[in-house]
Amino acid sequence: MEKMTLSLAQSLYAFGFAVIRQFFNADVVASEIDRVTGNGLVCPVARSGGINFQYVPMMTADTPASLSLLDACAVLAETVLMGPVIPTRAKGTLYRGNTPWHVDSESPIRSIGCIAYLESIDARSGALRVLPGSHRPEYGDAIRTLGATGMPATALPAHVIESEPGDLILMDEHLFHASFSGGVRRQWRVDFLQVPTDADAERDTKAYFEHLYSPDWEGGYDVDRYPSYGRDWRQSGRGSVGHLAALGVYDLAAAQEAFSRDRSYRKS
Repeated sequence: MEKMTLSLAQSLYAFGFAVIRQFFNADVVASEIDRVTGNGLVCPVARSGGINFQYVPMMTADTPASLSLLDACAVLAETVLMGPVIPTRAKGTLYRGNTPWHVDSESPIRSIGCIAYLESIDARSGALRVLPGSHRPEYGDAIRTLGATGMPATALPAHVIESEPGDLILMDEHLFHASFSGGVRRQWRVDFLQVPTDADAERDTKAYFEHLYSPDWEGGYDVDRYPSYGRDWRQSGRGSVGHLAALGVYDLAAAQEAFSRDRSYRKS
């Protein structure tokens, strides 16, 4: 494990991504995603930044496979980020069609996404495309100068990460990525940040979560059945539970879910 995580850290530092082949049991996670998206989605496909998707958080006792995978990913993230970490929320997402070039974070805080697709995917069926090294500020800024954000996936030369169910992709959230073609693709994902160690890091970490849990975003899922951080999570004894509370993350997630709940009620 030590040699594996060291190479992951080196790959993430140099290229902005790394892949671990056959890291987890894909069958149980796929089954869990099918179940929660089957009974947890309440709205049609959402669209944001040219991306078509639906998602449901998988952070309760009703999603044990997801929580187990989150815990395994946390061990990797602690090694890569060199210290204790806090998660966003694990979620199951259904993607459709193309995804244009973009990054997942503009925050100065380093964050790592742990991503798993539950289908076999390649360049013709929606595999993740990345611009290696674009997580580095100088290169990333050069890519932005080209007007890359929002460009079609095929507009730029890229590395295609072909993957099979059970593979885990680790990706710096500042890395430019996209996808092309493909039907419905099931994805499991959770993101990690370092526990802040000073006032500046705490400020930036809070801003990261404030952006993530925007108070006017309608999630499109059953927020009561599948909350971002339910009671089971808060009572789990995980080390990150208290850190998230201290940063006010639970309040932010609750406010977003209250908005979704209100919108769903008005539509019914």
